[in-house]
Amino acid sequence: MRTILIVDDDPLARLHLERFLKREGHAVLVAFDGQQGVEMFQAKSPDLVLMDVMMPVMNGHEATRRIRAVTLGADVQTPVIFLTGVEDQAMLAECLHCGGDDFISKPFNHVILQARLNAWLRRVELAEKIAQDREAIENVILKMRKDSRFDPFGMRYLMTSVDKTTGDLVLSARDEAGVQYVLLGDFTGHGLVAAVCGPLVSDIFHSLAVRGFSSIDMLRRINEKIHDRLPVDMFLTASFIALDRQAGRMRVFNAGMHPLFIYRQGQGIVGPPSRLMPFGIMREISLEQAEETVEVCPGDLIYLYSDGVYETQSPEGDFFGGERLHRALSRIAADSAFLETIHEDLDRFRGDNCQRDDITLVELTV
Repeated sequence: MRTILIVDDDPLARLHLERFLKREGHAVLVAFDGQQGVEMFQAKSPDLVLMDVMMPVMNGHEATRRIRAVTLGADVQTPVIFLTGVEDQAMLAECLHCGGDDFISKPFNHVILQARLNAWLRRVELAEKIAQDREAIENVILKMRKDSRFDPFGMRYLMTSVDKTTGDLVLSARDEAGVQYVLLGDFTGHGLVAAVCGPLVSDIFHSLAVRGFSSIDMLRRINEKIHDRLPVDMFLTASFIALDRQAGRMRVFNAGMHPLFIYRQGQGIVGPPSRLMPFGIMREISLEQAEETVEVCPGDLIYLYSDGVYETQSPEGDFFGGERLHRALSRIAADSAFLETIHEDLDRFRGDNCQRDDITLVELTV
């Protein structure tokens, strides 16, 4: 049994539809105008809406726009079918432009109405099944990404994804000498497709780090696996560092990422630019020529970040960029503030725009 919401100011039409739908085995909700229809939709979450066009208080077009605003981003979109006696072509076209899925002219034929309802309800059932399968897959991926070998020593990190799962990746491990290996990666795109690639890299990284493999050996193996195992359009941009606190230096590999940022005694230092193409594009890469050594001092704070931070856009289309980001990171470092405060800067800059990419920020203390 499905729940269907009727939104119509004509009492005879409502009664006729209600009796018909109940005979078909559906539960029925009734609203007398568009505003009441929106309120009832929010309160009851029906499976399908039958919407009139011309109504007092709020017409069907506006009511549908508000329903679509409520369900924006939902895995299952509730079908809205207009039942209308309107013959004006522009008004009928608006039934679809405002977010409606179909329209049937009054007076309607019961056989046609039943067939249309069944067709749309089958789509709802299929969408629900896909959403359930997606949730199950996401839960599996989230479980796989939680690696017990992750070493958070001297580290704070923030990950905010667009979807339930993220294409960004943060990995950390230390070898027997105390050298800490950290990789912040960003797979192509975001969401489920990007997130499913994470466990492949995580397993290689942790397995090799604890066995004493060098940075170059680890990155070469990661690059080969991505190239050999993933589709050609899936690749990984990454910042990789091997931080030797005792020696006061770190080795840096930048593969398609923006430069890291170091906060030292009130001053900001920008790290090496990218000298590698993203991992997975070519099987053979020159890692030895891409390595940079950076001196570090006690008290330094090292920041790695994904493209989603740097490339957050304003309503005018400007990027948040390096200068704003470095000022924001300097404030976080100087005040020992929570990393989450970066969201305040990004939200102000973004305005009414939605977050479009996963956001990841890592802070390492020397």
